[in-house]
Amino acid sequence: MEENYKLEKEYRVPYETFKEAYKAYQKKFVRPKSIIFTIIFLILAGDFVYAAIKAPDNRLVYLLIMVCIALAFREWYNPKRIFRNVSDTVREMGEPVYKIGIAEDHIDISTVAVEEAEEEEAPAESSEEEDAADEADLPEDFDPYPERSVLKLDEDFGLLEYEKFFLLLEGKRVFYILPKEGFSEEELETVRAAKKDNAK
Repeated sequence: MEENYKLEKEYRVPYETFKEAYKAYQKKFVRPKSIIFTIIFLILAGDFVYAAIKAPDNRLVYLLIMVCIALAFREWYNPKRIFRNVSDTVREMGEPVYKIGIAEDHIDISTVAVEEAEEEEAPAESSEEEDAADEADLPEDFDPYPERSVLKLDEDFGLLEYEKFFLLLEGKRVFYILPKEGFSEEELETVRAAKKDNAK
């Protein structure tokens, strides 16, 4: 079926833009919950410290203090660990080419196949027999690029605008980064129009 897009464009997400955008996502949706739980566990630890002062022979209290401190540290550290792991993975991937299509009621985002110029950079010593053997291990319908993602423009869709990029949100758990670099002002207005009540 032929889609009627208001905007179709290919783009890349530079690594530095990805890091900045992922930090912005964590700051809005991950960090607040992490801070709340960190404070709760520290308050509990303080409560158990008070109990230990009143009853210094109670060894269980000391164990509970250590558990609460460990849980508080985990809540504080986990977002940093996840950010580092995801950032390392994205850096190793390089900069794939993506394509966005904005229609009346949805947005498509897909990964575009690698250009022929990049394919020609494959090692020359790779023989036809090796290529055939590699292909034989893959299912016939194997596609190295994931299917397009479809974001419905409904109450779950969110659009956050920052200086260098947009965050396209599907609920609070799934997000896509759309850099402003390479887009004209008219194209940026088309993106903004997908959700007029976007918040910063």
